[in-house]
Formats: sequence, C-alpha cells, structure tokens
Amino acid sequence: MQKVFALILLISLSLNTYFLLKLKAEKTMLSDTRMRFDERISADVDKPDTYLKVIDEQRDEATSSAEDDVLQQQTVNAYQDPRALPANEFFRLLQTLQYRKKYADLKLPLREYLKLYPNDYKAWLIEADLILHTEPLSAAILFYYSLLEKSLPEEEYKKVNHIIQVNTSKVIQQLTSDTAWDLLATFIEPLLQIDPLNHQYIMGLANAYGKQGQVILMENALAALPYDNPKAQQLRKLIYVSTPTELNDDSINDATQTARIPKRSVPVISNGQQFFVSTKINQSSPLLLLDTGASTTAISRRVFIKLAESDKEFVGRFTVQTAGGKIEAPLYKLTAITIGSITINDVSVIVLPNDSFRGHFQGLLGMNVLRNFDFRFDQEKQKMTLFER
Repeated sequence: MQKVFALILLISLSLNTYFLLKLKAEKTMLSDTRMRFDERISADVDKPDTYLKVIDEQRDEATSSAEDDVLQQQTVNAYQDPRALPANEFFRLLQTLQYRKKYADLKLPLREYLKLYPNDYKAWLIEADLILHTEPLSAAILFYYSLLEKSLPEEEYKKVNHIIQVNTSKVIQQLTSDTAWDLLATFIEPLLQIDPLNHQYIMGLANAYGKQGQVILMENALAALPYDNPKAQQLRKLIYVSTPTELNDDSINDATQTARIPKRSVPVISNGQQFFVSTKINQSSPLLLLDTGASTTAISRRVFIKLAESDKEFVGRFTVQTAGGKIEAPLYKLTAITIGSITINDVSVIVLPNDSFRGHFQGLLGMNVLRNFDFRFDQEKQKMTLFER
C-alpha cells in the first residue's frame, strides 16, 4: 500500500512540475511576443506603410495568434484608459488596427484619441477610412468633403481631393456599367447637394433618373447646366427619342420570347417556381437564383469569404433593399463570374448576410449579369435556357 501511495505522489509531483514549466514557457513566449510587437509599432510614424508591411512580413503562424491577443489587449486598454498611453504609441496602435482592417476594433480607441487630440489631421484621415469601410459610401465621401474645410497641410488637402475624385469616378463608372441606376442615384443625390455644380454628378444623376423613366427628376438635375450643353442634349435625345429597347440596351427578352440563334447556352435549373444557375466564382461554385428584378448580383457572405483577396476589390457600402427590408451592405467588384462556359469579367456583387437566402441557393443573379443573355422558355417541357448575346 505504501508503494502505491508513493507512486501516486511521484506522478502528482511530476505533473505539477510539467504544468508549472509549461505555464512559465507560455508566459515567456507571450512576453517575448509583446516585446517584439511593441518594438515593431515603435517604428517611424511618418512611414506607416513601410513599418506595417515589415510587421506582416515578419509574422508567422506561430506568433500571429499571440500578437493578435496582444493587439486586442492594447486596444481595450487604449479606450478604457486613453490618457495612460503616450500620444505617439496611441496613434501607432490606431495605424496598426487600420492597416489590419480591424475596423470594429478601431472605432472606440479612435473616438477616445480624437477626444484627446481633436486637431490631429492624420487621425481625421484614419476616421475617414473607418467611415469608408463601415458606413454608406456617400457618407464617407461627404466626410472627405468636410475635411477640405478644415486646416489641412497643402499636401494632405490634395490627397483628400484626390481620394474624392478617384472614388466617385470609379463608383459612377462601375454602377453605370452595371446599369445599377437605383444605386447610382442613391449614391449621387447627397453628393450633389454639397457640390451642386459638379458636372460629373449632374450628368450621372440625370442619366440614372432618365434610365429609370423619371424624366422630371432628370430635367431637374440638368437644370444646373446650360440648356444647350452638348452632353445634356445627347442624354435628352437618348431618353426622349430612343425606343424602349434602345433606351435600355441591356434589357432581356421576355421569358416566352424566342432568343436568336446563339453560340453558347446555359441550362437553367427549376424547382417549378424559381429558376437557378450554377456559377463558378474563383474556386467556389454557388447556385444563384435568377432575379430580373435585381439590378445587381448578390452573394452570401459564406461564398464571399472563400474568395481570394486578389479576386475582389472593395467599392463601398450601399443601402440596399432585401426581402427583410433595407440594410447596408458592401459592394465589391469581382474579377470574373463564369456561367456554364461563359465568363463575364469585372462583375459587381453585393455581399449579404447568410440568412438573407433561404433554401439551397447562395445568392441572386441580377441584371448586371443577365443582360448578357437572352432567355428561351419551352412551355411544353417547362424548361428555360439562357443564350449568350
């Protein structure tokens, strides 16, 4: 019996020694990680892209999780006791969160930082980037406009102006290409109020109204330009003189009409009430519901997170109408979507919550893609086929 107790005691002592050594090793590793992380974010604040790139290059899988834990703890400390951090360390923390795209974590410490240092224009720019990724795009552009009224260094003033021009031009061009007239009008309306003589806004909004058949609103927008303005007259001619098919050259034939002889076709799956097509986006193969009432294609977040970063470009957040009501959702431009053997490049998609789609499909195929096809519906077989235009 004594031998048994002695054996149990020996095992107990061995286990205690093992766990104590393991705990000490973990503490040492976390301490070392914290030191390395603190050293990295103490780099030159005037070269954020350089030092943050170095951080990512030096990160490996073994330390990534530990560093994220350290960053999370520093973030909590920053907004709970903001005065305890020196200004330069506080700002570097904000830069790191911005660079890592941890916008949910960035919001609270940024708010506290701006309370302490309300005139730090570099923090204003971080706030603008936060709004760009978390609020409707028009709200972000309006915030950038507000920065132009503040005391910015000349170089930063030019940078903000450039951001406004690049983002608005890119979005207007993309939404026009997608024929997403509803989103385009929603985007431009508030911008025109703050920049009422901007010709790009005027023509973009008038075009969006005209293509939706809202000619009175179109004329109200064009009233800011001379009546004989060439672009305004060209738009009027297009809207008033063109036939409905010419007006909306991306319209599809009615499902009961016969499509012209195509080169390639895509079979459509039906459950008796709805129609679906199998698609390929990067390495994913989501089943999408055909929705001729949707101007823009939509996919679930489940599909989106599987896509490579190189295959998607963030455009902005928009307020969109879903079956459950209006929500804010991000719009991305994808490199391509393949339907059957047909590949369509530079396609805009709205990313919606997973619970937006019920059933076995993972998104909606909208008119920005469907305009590339004609429909043929066989009434006898109750079968639909898409034909390439």
